[in-house]
Amino acid sequence: MAKTYIKIYQQKLSVFEIPYKEKIIETSFGKTNVIITNGIKKPPLVVLHGLNSAAPFVLDTTLFLSEKYQIFAIDIIGQPNKSDFVRLNKKNDSYGKWLLEIIDDLQIENITFCGISFGAFPVLKSLIIDDKKIKEVFLISPAAIIHGNLWQTVFKFLIPLKKFQKTQNDLYLKNCLSSIYDELDKLTLDYQKEVFTNFKMDFSLTPNFKKSALKKIKTPVNIIASKNDFFVPAKKLKNKCGNLLNLKKFISLEDSKHIASKTVLKDVFIKLIS
Repeated sequence: MAKTYIKIYQQKLSVFEIPYKEKIIETSFGKTNVIITNGIKKPPLVVLHGLNSAAPFVLDTTLFLSEKYQIFAIDIIGQPNKSDFVRLNKKNDSYGKWLLEIIDDLQIENITFCGISFGAFPVLKSLIIDDKKIKEVFLISPAAIIHGNLWQTVFKFLIPLKKFQKTQNDLYLKNCLSSIYDELDKLTLDYQKEVFTNFKMDFSLTPNFKKSALKKIKTPVNIIASKNDFFVPAKKLKNKCGNLLNLKKFISLEDSKHIASKTVLKDVFIKLIS
């Protein structure tokens, strides 16, 4: 907990103007922290962040949904947050089983899932194992369905990242992050700077789901993707998902990057859930 990125984690939590609590859940894979907003009579929305991130940042992105849902923002295990630093095997069912253990502990049903980037991976893994408690799913720039543009990933993201790590020049950091974020507030910038500097980042490839696996999913799935996202290009994603999953809606954002702005996402969700 002495890590600097945990201090920034706490600072991010402190700016929220709605009541919340935190709960540590003991799973067979390790301890997992969950941030829970007030609103016990509202339907549950479980949100999962991307790689090298934490629950307060995905909660910030989806906080507007607290008017309709009680939000459960999960710190994915093995990432720079308050959950245990345990890297699960991406090639088996571990992430899905881990998430289902959390759902069982929370004792919630008729759940809406929202997975952003890598956060979509445990969501899909869990659905393939057992989807009986899940009502609907929203995936935003979801990982593990397609591979992105390798060259753009290398030149726009990885090279500036490595240059920053070598020189600690903030210009490289901003170049790296601005290639994937539509907007970047100071706390997110400070947090990512600490993660890039002091956290053992996960660069292992997330395996894509086979079509046969995706076809097993019966829960209604909504996908929000971005045309300017080189990690998960909307056009390529739509080509694979068009006849897969129980696809309810596929939204392609014209001008957004991998992490769309809160304003854009709010506009899209208002249309999807109204």
